[in-house]
Amino acid sequence: MATRISIGLTDHITIEDVLVAIRDLSFKGGHGRTGDAFAFLADATIHAGMWREDAAKVVILITDGKSLDSADGPAGALRDQGVTVFAVGVRNADRSQLGRIASDPAEEHVLDAEDFHLLGSLSAKLSRRLCFTASEPPRPAKQTASAEKIIGPRDLTISEQSHSSVRLSWTPATGKVTSYNLLVGSLSATGQVTADQRQVVLDGTKSTALVTDLKPDTEYSFTVSALYADLLGERMTIKGRTTPIPPVTNFRVIEEGLYSLKVGWTPPLGKLEGYKIYIPRSNRPGMTPEMILGREASSYVVENLQEDRDYTVSLYAVYPEGPSQPVSITGRTCRT
Repeated sequence: MATRISIGLTDHITIEDVLVAIRDLSFKGGHGRTGDAFAFLADATIHAGMWREDAAKVVILITDGKSLDSADGPAGALRDQGVTVFAVGVRNADRSQLGRIASDPAEEHVLDAEDFHLLGSLSAKLSRRLCFTASEPPRPAKQTASAEKIIGPRDLTISEQSHSSVRLSWTPATGKVTSYNLLVGSLSATGQVTADQRQVVLDGTKSTALVTDLKPDTEYSFTVSALYADLLGERMTIKGRTTPIPPVTNFRVIEEGLYSLKVGWTPPLGKLEGYKIYIPRSNRPGMTPEMILGREASSYVVENLQEDRDYTVSLYAVYPEGPSQPVSITGRTCRT
């Protein structure tokens, strides 16, 4: 399951609205990948400039198991950026792993609860520690030695576009990259990333990625960042728009009869569900009944027409993402 932000920092104004949003959260299921979550958090908030420099940066991890990926490096990278990390373990959480994830000293930043319904018993203790953290000057980001400076990824480009996918390519980052984090988010009319932002984790040897499950004719922001064993690398962002859903081409009348018209077309590329064809009926003026055709169709005979009359027929290609724009053709039946 892709990492996503369920509640953005700018989604709500009042505490009441935030609490309602939290209560409305539902369990998504899947496996715990804390390292991916930390890397996503760094990209989506710290690198994106969403946190104020004069404000304390705090992350609270609540988990009931052991992360399936390595969380030590991404957690250390967060701490190096001046983030205070609290870890709350429930049930079968790996206390040793939580100690490595949390900020120092661990005894002040790791808390335990036997079950989820007992989390409330930790609220007073956690609140005191959060207030103390917030009252202190923000922790400065750790300075990386110049010898450790990494470069890239660079030259991020969009090399292919369709109505549901985009292919990205880039020049790999220097150093021993363990993975690349790709953040994908659609943009609002004002150019802001919307709440449907998601993360894709790529192998560190990759320099291209096909991003799928996108919406047609929608502008997106794509951010690629390099992840190392003990730090987060640079990031690069590019914007691109998916194409509209492709309509059929070469729509034409291929045979004219006294009471019928046969139309044909060239099927578009992509995963079609079928077609919708709007057909005029001479015995029901003003009505254009809709017919559903299978994906294998490339022609259709419109029957029960009147002789020597013009008829306009419209055709839509139907994809899982929705219908295309219609194409229309006008034909005339024969005269006796």
